[in-house]
Amino acid sequence: MGEPVSDNARSIRLDLIVAAALAAILTIGWTLTDWPRLSHMLLPDPDDMMRLAQVRDWIAGQGINDWTQYRMAPPYGSPMHWSRINDVGIAALILIARPLVGQANAEMFAVLTYPALLFACALFLSARLARRVWGPSAGLVAAVLTALAYPGTTVFIPGRIDHHALQVVLIQLLVLMLMRAPTIGAGLAAGLFTGLSLVVGLETVPQVAALVGVLSLLWAVRGGEERLRLGGFAGGLAGTTLFFLIFLRPTFWTSALCDAFTPASSTAALSVSAALALLAAATPRLATWQLRIGVGAVLGGIALGATLHAFPACINGPYGVMDPFLRENFLPFIDEANGVFVQPRLARIIAIGGLLATGCAASVWMIVRDRPRWATLLPLATVVLASGLVMLVQVRGAYIGAPLAGPVLAGLVLAARERTTWRLPAVVGAWLAGAGMVYVTIPDQIEMRLRHDTSVVNPPKQQVLCSVGDTWGAVDRYPPGVAMAGTSVAAYLMGATHHSTIGAGYHRNDRGNMAMYRFFLSDPEKARAIGREWKVDYVAFCPGDFDEVHPGTAFPDSLAAQLAAGRAPAWLQPLPIGKTPLRFYRVAREAPLAAPRP
Repeated sequence: MGEPVSDNARSIRLDLIVAAALAAILTIGWTLTDWPRLSHMLLPDPDDMMRLAQVRDWIAGQGINDWTQYRMAPPYGSPMHWSRINDVGIAALILIARPLVGQANAEMFAVLTYPALLFACALFLSARLARRVWGPSAGLVAAVLTALAYPGTTVFIPGRIDHHALQVVLIQLLVLMLMRAPTIGAGLAAGLFTGLSLVVGLETVPQVAALVGVLSLLWAVRGGEERLRLGGFAGGLAGTTLFFLIFLRPTFWTSALCDAFTPASSTAALSVSAALALLAAATPRLATWQLRIGVGAVLGGIALGATLHAFPACINGPYGVMDPFLRENFLPFIDEANGVFVQPRLARIIAIGGLLATGCAASVWMIVRDRPRWATLLPLATVVLASGLVMLVQVRGAYIGAPLAGPVLAGLVLAARERTTWRLPAVVGAWLAGAGMVYVTIPDQIEMRLRHDTSVVNPPKQQVLCSVGDTWGAVDRYPPGVAMAGTSVAAYLMGATHHSTIGAGYHRNDRGNMAMYRFFLSDPEKARAIGREWKVDYVAFCPGDFDEVHPGTAFPDSLAAQLAAGRAPAWLQPLPIGKTPLRFYRVAREAPLAAPRP
């Protein structure tokens, strides 16, 4: 299979046009649907709001190596685990548009355009992957299926400026390089994309590790044929890692963390690079596949063992430094950090896992169906299967795996078209099986009709519930100050206003997060003392905050329980912010009550 080289330029133009058109059409539709929120610069996820705050700080002069968010847990701030790589595209769009339309409109342009551009890239790469697997007729099918690949599409919607969309594109590029002929150029590019992905964030470590395993397997089986690609990969990964170590290493650099671009991750990347470079150099002396597997396993084990020995904190995972209270009462309620079967409803389980599960089955079928081309098909199948395994423990695996399943599932549609009997039902069934929106729409509609209560089936998130209209604009009209707020709205408070906050849903802010929980779960007088210690000016409370710890029963005398019941202590003065469930208070002091800014 595959397409003739002479048709390559024409197919690239076609795939670009299709990808751009699909991305534009869907982005416009999504923007119109969500405009009531987007028009107030209320982005889909708290991480998007925090990312916008980070980009603003960078544009305003914060150092490229300084990833600290100084408006979280002030005055010293809290280090973030996000690199600047994803910020580059957002900041560039803002700076390009700002002289023409001003800061506010430039930001709106960026938050709408950046995910759309990455979406177009993902659709284009999906078409290229499918053409390589199934031939010329697969490109359009794969692009359409990827455009419908829920939940993967959720990382590309307008305002979704966090780094997950970029990671999807980087993994697609890595897979494409491993599906190409084994040249040193393909290896260098694959190493570059791997290094970039690891610096952007470690969420893709399982997929990257699986693909490095594929690269090693191809070398073990093919030997000298894969030597140049293996050496190129080692050089690309080492060079990218060293570049960021020399020029863009964050100011907060400690061996106690194993959650992002850290001493541990950079050491691991360089160790793996060294091991792969040695294997490439030694290939002429490793005559059999058994010998290559044995030596490769030894060197790989040394690289991994040395890293864990040097950085034992990695044994406890990225959240090992968190307070046990937060690991027990905060982490389990981060949706993307939990497995698919932990989801509260069957319809939700199907929506998240249905497409990727189908993609995993189709990946096995793809390999079995065309075993002579296993080396070309294996990278794509492996990343889909690895994402499926990740999804069992963290649903974020579906965000990577669903878009990568599109090129695989395109094969089902093409196979159905080739049938001589029952062709139409087979084609319809293949399209339905490959369209991710089917898995979210049909089960959801069935459940709503069975329950007759859409509020139970699709309850609004707290940040949506408390961000009605111009809520945050009203909050921002009060003089800038330090606020205590629950994790559901803290990032919105920071991204949509000039206020600071003590706690927010970021694991490195351990001290601030614990102070926030102690504040709300203590009795009002103790809470007032904690607020005084942190120089708190305001308190924000959204109905449903802290329900995960059941304050009404577990902490009946707590400030959270009283605020949930509509009773505020005398030292909290309610401030008018319009018609919204959010309650905003000023901490009473001797000074007169602050008036909102005009």
